[in-house]
Amino acid sequence: MSLPPVLRLVVRNFASNLDPLTIVIRFGQPAITIAVLGTMFSGIVASALTDGLSYTAFLVPGMVAFQMITGGVVSGNLFWLDRRWSMTEQIFSGPFLRAEYLGGLVLTTLLFSLVGVGIMMLVGLPFIGVSALSAVGVLTVLLTVGLGSIFFAGLLITLGTRLRSANAYFTIQSFLQLFVIFLSTVYYPITSTTPKVLATIFYFNPLTYAANTIRDAFNGRFCAADLIGIGVLGTLAAVGFGAAIWGFRTMDLGPIQ
Repeated sequence: MSLPPVLRLVVRNFASNLDPLTIVIRFGQPAITIAVLGTMFSGIVASALTDGLSYTAFLVPGMVAFQMITGGVVSGNLFWLDRRWSMTEQIFSGPFLRAEYLGGLVLTTLLFSLVGVGIMMLVGLPFIGVSALSAVGVLTVLLTVGLGSIFFAGLLITLGTRLRSANAYFTIQSFLQLFVIFLSTVYYPITSTTPKVLATIFYFNPLTYAANTIRDAFNGRFCAADLIGIGVLGTLAAVGFGAAIWGFRTMDLGPIQ
């Protein structure tokens, strides 16, 4: 029995575009960050600045949240390379609908992100305690990362449908990736000494909501603010996915640079 079209496209995405070295680098970089920064900064950053947590316990949930960026970037790059090498035209002229192709990209994003979450937990939990995360916490983490991944995938796919220059696409993608990661609470908390301008930018960053929610899930401090964070991410995921659908419907096929 053959696989459904969406699953066939997912298998094709992993087989044709994700080589082992790329996968190792994508997952290895945040894992090394946990091991190195967590070890080096735990003795430097006072726990009073990280809400009573060691710096490693603060960092690990942030790197888990980071996986939603990784998944979104992978999906956006897959789509762009398909356009660059005219694979989208071949796929659409075959037995696949545009909706199935988009569904395959989103499912690839989710799978890549969730595998990354598992790896970050395997690397990070020995540093902060195996019992640090409950079953409800795990579900919260998966939901948060899933929603964030859909948003960023939708955003980058939409950009890919509008831009026809590789330089423009990858420049914007790199800027967004750095902006979102470093202007969030992944690596450092917001404190009373944080400039108000930076704090405001942090609170407009979806990754801040994800990192804070996952951090509370890890430490058994899930509260109403985290429900708001999940609601924000859910709304953004719907907007991002809707934008990607619009982009697919209005996309002009043909060669790009």
